[in-house]
Amino acid sequence: MLGAWLIKYVNPTYLQLIVAFFLILNLPELFKSKKKETENNKPYPKFLLIIIGFCAGFVSGITGAIGLLFNRFYLRFGLKKEEIVATRAANEIFLHFIKLIIYVSIGLYSNTALWLGLTIAVATIISSYTVKYILPYLSEFLFKKIGYSAMVISGIVLLIGTSEKIIQQDNISFSATHENSESVSKISWRNTDFIIEFAFDDGFEVERPIKPSELPDHLKEKYEALKNQYDKIHLEKVFTINNEPAYEFYCYKNGTLTKFEI
Repeated sequence: MLGAWLIKYVNPTYLQLIVAFFLILNLPELFKSKKKETENNKPYPKFLLIIIGFCAGFVSGITGAIGLLFNRFYLRFGLKKEEIVATRAANEIFLHFIKLIIYVSIGLYSNTALWLGLTIAVATIISSYTVKYILPYLSEFLFKKIGYSAMVISGIVLLIGTSEKIIQQDNISFSATHENSESVSKISWRNTDFIIEFAFDDGFEVERPIKPSELPDHLKEKYEALKNQYDKIHLEKVFTINNEPAYEFYCYKNGTLTKFEI
């Protein structure tokens, strides 16, 4: 309920990015030998089921289907492959039935969602019916490897898709220039530019454009005095590793730039 309610107020894209990294973290499990996996495969305490259930419902309420994220916990509870599939199925039925009721009640339901949901449901039924003939031929070890592979592959696909979406919606761009002993990188994010500079004489600096209202009081007076003398003033706050933040005034008049560093 909490996750479904929050979806109206938060952007789930960044949460999907975290989920993608979490899924990719299962990569080492693919390279464990059968003996090593058996030695390290200590089942989780059962009280964790409550925490896992809460997290599954919360994340799923915001991002949609998230069952793969918790495959790792199912695989560590000592269940057989058939029991894992059955448990996952029961969990998904209850979870999505409750979510459907909540989404309809808060006005997030649409006809498009209905038809998409029905299509996926039919595909799921066919898949579940088919897999019961395949499971007997899979060893427990191979079943786990397939489960971990599905998580890693899904994480990579989700990472690529989500990264592209974030770059587009937040207008993220990156550029770099090198001149003499100075290296300058410019990162744009949500119409804000972060400029990273490195020079052998000045060291490492990060610059961020600011508004006049963000200046300290004593610099606001200087800005007001300069404002009447120049056509345009561009302000930047400069962060360095060992020093207090500094401020740069880029003052333009008749196409000529005058720079003040404070």
